[in-house]
Amino acid sequence: MATGATPRFGLQAHQVFWNEQGSIVCACCHIPYPGSDTWIWERWEEITPADMAEIDRQGGRVACEGCGKEPSRIVRLDPSERNKR
Repeated sequence: MATGATPRFGLQAHQVFWNEQGSIVCACCHIPYPGSDTWIWERWEEITPADMAEIDRQGGRVACEGCGKEPSRIVRLDPSERNKR
């Protein structure tokens, strides 16, 4: 676990990334170097606030698989807004 770790590669602490296999990691742990073969071949990208809002709307949760940290700047929906489109 990377508790209290600092973001890697000049990224910001609130950033969370996922790849096309569905792995989710924060900028503090297990993130491949941006631009590396792993980054490109696994198609890593940042989970945007809009993506996080949609995941929240569907009742899902975004958290780092490495440390369990949830993004601190996520857009949170009121529970009454979850099923609206």
